[in-house]
Amino acid sequence: MQEKNKQKKNIVLLVLPEVQLLDVAGPCDVFTAANFFNTSGFGYQVHMVSGTSEKTIYSSSGMPLICSHTIYDIDFPIDTLLVAGTELKVLEKITSDLYHYLQNIITKVRRIGSVCVGAFVLAEAGLLKGKKVTTHWKYADILQKNYPDLNVNINPFFIKDQQIYTSGGVSSGMDLALALLEEDFGKPLASEVAKHLVLHLKRPGVQTQFGNALPDYEMLSSFTKEVRDWLKDKLEQPINIENIAESMNMSVRNFSRVFLKESGMTPGKFLEKMRLDQAKNLLEYTDMSLELIAEKCGFGSIVSLRRLFFKYLSLSPAQYRKSFKSTE
Repeated sequence: MQEKNKQKKNIVLLVLPEVQLLDVAGPCDVFTAANFFNTSGFGYQVHMVSGTSEKTIYSSSGMPLICSHTIYDIDFPIDTLLVAGTELKVLEKITSDLYHYLQNIITKVRRIGSVCVGAFVLAEAGLLKGKKVTTHWKYADILQKNYPDLNVNINPFFIKDQQIYTSGGVSSGMDLALALLEEDFGKPLASEVAKHLVLHLKRPGVQTQFGNALPDYEMLSSFTKEVRDWLKDKLEQPINIENIAESMNMSVRNFSRVFLKESGMTPGKFLEKMRLDQAKNLLEYTDMSLELIAEKCGFGSIVSLRRLFFKYLSLSPAQYRKSFKSTE
């Protein structure tokens, strides 16, 4: 083992109100399990640190988490800091002190990262400008829209860009923690921990397999909802932007401009993702043939259906059905 690894590495899990327990417990279990299997005696010291002035933080499930420190009283050097996720509404209540703390600490830590919605915290602190990042698939479009200087990619379970690491939704924090462990102490130890926790060392597939291509209906603007409502029963028909603009009593040029501003994507991209989501639902919950699904979703042919699945999910429609179809 290299000399630089022969020391306890202080890992900080930064906790905010309404945090999801697995965002904290998952990485914590990876790092602490590494201590058990690392016979050299060197490993990690994991600290839960509150991003507020209160040491007791209540999780989204109501369970209290007792932090050893807050951002106001940390008195030890930090090797790695990970911001755990929370509800987006909580971010509106965060004080500027947290962002100032992160801006100051970035030059003093070896690496910094996030789990799930924690990417929004790093972005608001200005630490992700120009970076390749990921977050929970459900909130990726919002992250990209709110911070257009980021390069958001929701396919990977985690992304490393220089010293900054971001991971996807919830359990992706464990994928990231295993990767950090492998960086520090090598693949054999990381593999041992993964086996112990019954995890893949490198999980197959992509994050977008687990979610919808489009944001939840409730997250859409009223204008985007109106367009989606008009489209939902017409997906198997040939549709072009002229049809949609006419239904909204708008010119094509004005409609395209307004829709891009409201939704963060072009009408064509929105329609493509809407058809993809319908195809995924039919694959999961029906026994329709691939040919019929392609027809009902407006793809024209099974070749077009396959092409879109590989584009967004890196797997075929048949592979998707095998992985996610209901067993009932």
